[in-house]
Amino acid sequence: MYLILVFALALLGCGRSANVNKHMRLLDLDNHIENHAPPTKQTGARRFLTITQRPRATYALSSGDVLELTCDAVGAPAPSIHWFRNDAPVYEYDVESNELIDSNPTSLARVISTLLVSKTSGHDVYTCLVTAGAKTARATTVVYSTDGSTALTERAKLFPLEPRIVVTYEMYVDTIGNNIVLPCRVKGHPKPHVSWTDNKGNVIKKDERMKVLRSGELVISSLRWSDMGEFSCQATNVFGSQLAKTFVYPAKAG
Repeated sequence: MYLILVFALALLGCGRSANVNKHMRLLDLDNHIENHAPPTKQTGARRFLTITQRPRATYALSSGDVLELTCDAVGAPAPSIHWFRNDAPVYEYDVESNELIDSNPTSLARVISTLLVSKTSGHDVYTCLVTAGAKTARATTVVYSTDGSTALTERAKLFPLEPRIVVTYEMYVDTIGNNIVLPCRVKGHPKPHVSWTDNKGNVIKKDERMKVLRSGELVISSLRWSDMGEFSCQATNVFGSQLAKTFVYPAKAG
């Protein structure tokens, strides 16, 4: 699959080639692919997983504040990120940040997940667990209270007021003809409205191949070469908006 992407650069115009190169550099493929991993029969792509951004070792949380913990990972197949608080799955506290994303075994992606923390029991251990096929990687951080307060204030219960996109792909590669799902998980108060624009800048409303789900995910059926480019997810409520972009690479099966 990667060889096909390199070959594609020669077929694209200079401006678009530069854009593709920019996103390929985000993968850091030469640095992170396991040199001795056997190629898969389906695509010739190597299976790999690495965390490219992890939370710091410790964070201090004051009463009334909201802390953002971010994990950024690259993997093939496309990875999912799961958060744990003191070894308990965080979906008990924050469903939007910890839902599973279905991914094709032929996919490759860079995923970003942000956990919003508004309370602490005084000394909590948070773990970012990343899975891609049979591979796993993890990062751990400790969040402690600076003022001794462990209660969730009324102000913190409403945060964040402005929209915050907590799960998204920065880039996604998959085989032409596959059905793909691009996540856009959001938080905010009131609940933000999610909309998507396609790689031509058109708002996706009624399209025979593309559908925006209530969860904010964009489903693209039967991926085409013409789908290459940036798809944008925008979360909006009365307090503001946030935009996230996913660069999609359709690739021929190899």
